[in-house]
Amino acid sequence: MTWTPPAVPQDDAADASRFLARLGYVVLALAAPSGVVLHSLALYVLFPIGVALISFAALLDPPADLGARLRAAFANPATQIGLAGLGWATLSILWTPYSVAAGQHLLKIGLWGVAVLLALILPREHARATDLYLFPIGLVLAMLTIFFAWIASRHGAPIEYDRIREGGIVLATLLFPAMGGLAARGRNGYARLLLIMGFVYAFSIGSSPMMIALFVGFAALSFALSDLERTTRDLSWLTGGLILLAPLAVLFAAPLARLMLNAKLPGQPEPYPALATAFDAVIHGNIRLVTGHGFETIARGLRAETLPMTTPRSMLFQIWYELGVIGAMLAAAGAWFGFRALAEAPPRLAPYLTAALACNLALATIAIDLGDMIWFTTLAVALIASDIAARSQYRTTRPSAAHLAHF
Repeated sequence: MTWTPPAVPQDDAADASRFLARLGYVVLALAAPSGVVLHSLALYVLFPIGVALISFAALLDPPADLGARLRAAFANPATQIGLAGLGWATLSILWTPYSVAAGQHLLKIGLWGVAVLLALILPREHARATDLYLFPIGLVLAMLTIFFAWIASRHGAPIEYDRIREGGIVLATLLFPAMGGLAARGRNGYARLLLIMGFVYAFSIGSSPMMIALFVGFAALSFALSDLERTTRDLSWLTGGLILLAPLAVLFAAPLARLMLNAKLPGQPEPYPALATAFDAVIHGNIRLVTGHGFETIARGLRAETLPMTTPRSMLFQIWYELGVIGAMLAAAGAWFGFRALAEAPPRLAPYLTAALACNLALATIAIDLGDMIWFTTLAVALIASDIAARSQYRTTRPSAAHLAHF
């Protein structure tokens, strides 16, 4: 006679919740990065689908400490600085010449923030390795998609180079969080291989901004691996100071470049015309250096040709030009608190989060256009990937999910 153990009742709601959450991570990790290269709207469709699946999963099996998570998220300095920045940008609608467009863009950013908050506070406490590995795999798939898109364009397929460029921004944004996920599980060899592949693709694409950002991230990673606390402290003061003193750097750099070239900057190749335009904006800014010209002024001004085409499009210049010194102070405070908070992240993960923050700040400083929502949406995916990596370290000391919002 064979003994059969009694059947254990299955929690169908918990199983369905895990399935939906896994499906949401599949959409965000595997489909979203490659979708940027395939279609300009793919990321905007896939990201809300992934967050909605994670939210539905939480409805089926809600976390017990949801209220505490929500309170911790809003008590976080990064969240408070973000809300203050959003509030100041909203107030600037009163003097921006493009109030309707600014309001629409701010609404998108507000919905983006809500989606990020939901994706961070709703998942279950512990993350599985299978969820964690989805993001490095998705990054490799994005690299393959870029490669095949490039081959197709060489054979006459109607693929715009902007798709390749935006794919490079996605790679730079997601590379170090994906490496951190691998390192969190002890897969350091695969993390190094992913870094090498990232540099190879940056060189193949021919994107100098991407190469610079990756080198900045790699340097931050190297220092953080040797001395995390000192690296985060130094980077917090360095980045905060650079953001606040950017106009002074322009005031010194433009005359120095004109003196060295012995010619007018507008007639020189890039980036000298953009430097000359930034110099004029600082010199003639007056009160606008304090209040800014209003949110969405640069993007709409370039489309309407009310601003010169040589106007810099870097995120740092947009902050100063559109939101003034108040917006710059909030951005500097966000960078300062961000690096300081990363010192408290899980030991295996913290150096890679430091590199990710340094890399993305470099992207925001370099003269490339990040004004659309592709970079912001990719940052949200990077946040979710970092949160999963942190929650996979449940046998070690780690911060709450809200702490990762500093990234």
